[in-house]
Amino acid sequence: MVIGVTGKIGTGKTTVCEVLKRDYGAHVVNVDRIGHEVLEEVKERLVELFGESILEDGKVSRKKLGEIVFGSEEKLKKLEQLVHPLMRKKVEDIVKKRSGLVVIEAALLRRMKLDALCDHIITVVAEEKKIIERNESAKERLKFQKDVIPQGIVIPNNSSIADLERKVKEVMALIWERHESQGENTEEES
Repeated sequence: MVIGVTGKIGTGKTTVCEVLKRDYGAHVVNVDRIGHEVLEEVKERLVELFGESILEDGKVSRKKLGEIVFGSEEKLKKLEQLVHPLMRKKVEDIVKKRSGLVVIEAALLRRMKLDALCDHIITVVAEEKKIIERNESAKERLKFQKDVIPQGIVIPNNSSIADLERKVKEVMALIWERHESQGENTEEES
């Protein structure tokens, strides 16, 4: 079973994924981490597009690149057109090789078309003031996540970690129930 965990920056996606890993043995595919790998793979092309100022000690500085692309929708689009297909392919390869519960953690799950790989989707939402409390730099990035809208099962996260963990358990009970009933329907059809 593949579950996509999505939501804007600072909503608590990573915490939800940690609970799924710890309590349900999920293999978590962190799409952000894959993005870091891909940046190094396409470093030369990135320098062509955005200049040598994105490099620090010979490596792509995510901070410097972020300052450039999060200041321009056009530049962000160029970056995404370059890296998203490579990232999507890496995620697909990981999902194909894994069995059991696989969780794809991605803010841009739908924009990257990774939602097509998922049996179920959980969207973590939080009030904007909570997001900014958790992450000061989130304000700028939220502007570029307007298309990150709730899909699938929505978990509000405006309270404590304990409350979030309780909600994850409730959602997982619902997902297992749905998943098993879908399995029964498939068996009846075959």
